[in-house]
Amino acid sequence: MHIVHTEADGGKGGQPLRIINESLGMIQRGHQVTILCPDTAPLHALAREAGLTVVTLPLKRKNLNNLKLLRRWLTEHRKTIDVINSHNSADTWLVALANLTLPDPVPLVRTRHASGVPRNNWTTRWLFRKACAHIVTTGEALRHQMADIGVPMSQSTSVPSGVDTERFHPADKHQARTQCGLSQDDFWLGVVSHLRPNKGHSVLLRALAKIDQPGIKLAIVGEGPHKATLEQEIMGLGLQQRVVMAGHRSDPEQWFPAFDIALSPSHDMEGVPQGVLQSLASRVATIATDAGGTADAVINGKTGILIAQRDEAALQDAILKLYNDTALRETLAQQGYDYLCAHLTRECMLDAMEKVFSDAAQRNRSR
Repeated sequence: MHIVHTEADGGKGGQPLRIINESLGMIQRGHQVTILCPDTAPLHALAREAGLTVVTLPLKRKNLNNLKLLRRWLTEHRKTIDVINSHNSADTWLVALANLTLPDPVPLVRTRHASGVPRNNWTTRWLFRKACAHIVTTGEALRHQMADIGVPMSQSTSVPSGVDTERFHPADKHQARTQCGLSQDDFWLGVVSHLRPNKGHSVLLRALAKIDQPGIKLAIVGEGPHKATLEQEIMGLGLQQRVVMAGHRSDPEQWFPAFDIALSPSHDMEGVPQGVLQSLASRVATIATDAGGTADAVINGKTGILIAQRDEAALQDAILKLYNDTALRETLAQQGYDYLCAHLTRECMLDAMEKVFSDAAQRNRSR
């Protein structure tokens, strides 16, 4: 198959990483992949660095000029394209409208990465129910949001972003701490994510400040617009000796094994956060909030501890519970790892997406 991905602008978080990871996997399986996006989208540079075919198109705005440019490209390449996978609102609309004018429309699969509730009006219902051949969500909760605006469950599939278990896997804690420059004898919490307000770092810092255990320390791995604010909060809470700001790391797989507990305190619009899947794959006990589709991976009391969003007390209690119970920490880490290997790997994602794409393409050929 020739799979074309479109993206208006997915930021620097998990969305472009999902597209790249999935695209590389599809190419390894013998498919052709092309990515259409504006050069201002982080995906543009990241995909080129990964060796993917990227075509620069202005898809960030829904306007006539952008529609004409997209339609021209689709017309020129239509005979070779089997399916289009869109990832944002603007590019989905542009593809849908271009399809209305093409004698042979391209099957359109829309992937929804975030848990923002879609508008329930006739235009949105038309887009998802009629213009799209299938809807993919990155979590089951997001799939039910689509059902709430009338998309039949048979027209949607939940496909979490599978983690590469060859890259993220269990490793020696002592060696990992040496590589990351973390002290050996302290109890390390870790959070790996983009530094945005809704990722919940501030809630975590306040919870940590209330824990009177100086040996419980926190490593924050990531960069983003919230960095300066977090540094001020660390100073204000007196946590300078207990928090390490590690910045952006190209090797997060080295950091997870160094943690005693990995956390995802997000109150963001999530699918299933990449950091959650990566911590499970690293066989590390995981605490996460119930943001978006996180509950698909963190099953409370089985694969980790799931708490309410923005709940400092619950976060504090969960940290202390695992700090004081080594056996529970080890059990949750192992059960989380086993569950991920069975359901949430990169190969699981590729199997599911390959079926979605081939089914959409086959239905189009049968018309």
